[in-house]
Amino acid sequence: MANMSGGTKYSVLTLVLLVVLVGTTFSNLPLSRMPPSVQVVNEVVFNFADYPALQREHIALINYLRELVEQPYGEWEGWHITPDVQYLVHYQLAFMSYAVERMFEVTPGYRTDFYRGLAYDLIKKMNTTIEEYGDTSIEMMEWVRSTIGFPNWTSYHYPDPTNESHVYTGGFRGPANIMWTGHYALMELLYERNFHTGEFYDEFTWFMHDWNNSLTTDGLGHPQEGGIWRCGLIPCQPYAVWVQCNSIPVFFTELYDNMYNTSFRPIWDYGLNFVNTVMQDQYGLFTDCYYVQRPLGYTDQAGMPPQPFPGNELDPYTRDGRPYVSAYGVAWALLFLEYTQPEETVHDYPVFINVCGKDVSGDQMYIMDSYNNPSGFGSYDILACLFTIALAQQRGDLATRDRIMEFLYSPYNQVWSSDGRAMHWDTTAVEPFLQSSLAYGYIWATVPVTVRDMAEPRPAESWDYPYIRSADDDSIWVYQAVWDPEKEGFVLTVEVDETATLEFANFDHTPTAYSGGVPLAGLTATGDGYALTLEPGTYHIVIV
Repeated sequence: MANMSGGTKYSVLTLVLLVVLVGTTFSNLPLSRMPPSVQVVNEVVFNFADYPALQREHIALINYLRELVEQPYGEWEGWHITPDVQYLVHYQLAFMSYAVERMFEVTPGYRTDFYRGLAYDLIKKMNTTIEEYGDTSIEMMEWVRSTIGFPNWTSYHYPDPTNESHVYTGGFRGPANIMWTGHYALMELLYERNFHTGEFYDEFTWFMHDWNNSLTTDGLGHPQEGGIWRCGLIPCQPYAVWVQCNSIPVFFTELYDNMYNTSFRPIWDYGLNFVNTVMQDQYGLFTDCYYVQRPLGYTDQAGMPPQPFPGNELDPYTRDGRPYVSAYGVAWALLFLEYTQPEETVHDYPVFINVCGKDVSGDQMYIMDSYNNPSGFGSYDILACLFTIALAQQRGDLATRDRIMEFLYSPYNQVWSSDGRAMHWDTTAVEPFLQSSLAYGYIWATVPVTVRDMAEPRPAESWDYPYIRSADDDSIWVYQAVWDPEKEGFVLTVEVDETATLEFANFDHTPTAYSGGVPLAGLTATGDGYALTLEPGTYHIVIV
């Protein structure tokens, strides 16, 4: 993900294509939606179809991801991490986090530790350091090990990494590691957007000011158009810029401004103009990877001719002269930049699908990561499919989304836990590391909340709405939980496996729970809240 340079990140997955092309389809994409309900309470109509809802699979996938995340921060049991994929773990954490935040946004009235604890643990695992966790830390896997094959520089200055009098731009948390700092800060900001604790404010604000300095000055305190690297973008490594990497802090800046009434967004104008005009291929799509520094030397990598480090300055072309476009990068960037520049995403999306889409059958298609290599298939094509299904859902192109999902998911069998609470797709025959990707990828592509939606903060008054404060989380499935401020009713769809109690807070007056328009017994006062105990079954409830 992000740039993926410095080595092979995924094994080549040609087996996936072979399985699909021979026509084997297991139809592993059920949609287990709750039956509709319309209830009239005190002459007010509550149509449950008017409120967003989760599927059973969404919650089962979250339960699977919880098993991976809720272990000591330096441990990775069940992640299937090998030397070839260890660079990618921090991306897994980031995109899992975005899935959790979107899930919680669907059921904002369900504010127990079920989602909050998972989101918090993802942030903490993302920031594991060598000092505390050694070789199993994200700092080691994402930053130090990524220098293998290059001069062993883990701390950089610009333009000469060896000259300490030049601008300091490096280090694990430095501005030239936007592939980590951008995601980490956005994970924290989305956590604050959704859980309102204030815990991470000082840290993510520090990143906001650091990017402001990087993009508006020469790094030494003097204004400079285009910032330190003169392109209005922040490098990923430290001498190469990618559109997709920079789309994350752009999105962060939009949300930060919206939450705190600031005006940092214009610091990205130069960079957005750069990617929309300079970093373009013949189709008007974003090209992949620009180097902002001339080669400083050459490095030897096994089985390859000497490679320039860091690369050729502002060179968007492959060795045969054709512009290089990575479809996964284009899909990722269009997804996160749509809020900022919707006209670009609206224009580029159909072009992107036309150029990079490849039909397999009437029900299936996939995304070629490189239209320069239409007959190949491997790791980048899988990533292109994962990001495109999220983009297609955001664009409302559900036909394309479903065709790619049928291609992507049908080769794998669903595996449910013995208690029926957790589910994943079994990818062990091809690439075990993919299991978590397919899990959060499904959530990304099918929840009724988009990335674009998450750029807007919640109304300040929403924190005073009634909500579920605590619950027997491991015995329930919460599909809908939202306060309707206009109708003054709490809409709840819940399935109960074993007898479970839910405790509600923020009701100003004694509430009454209704099911089928009839008062439901069992809602009792508990000091500063109200508790409702439910026997096994499925409930559509309105509390007024």
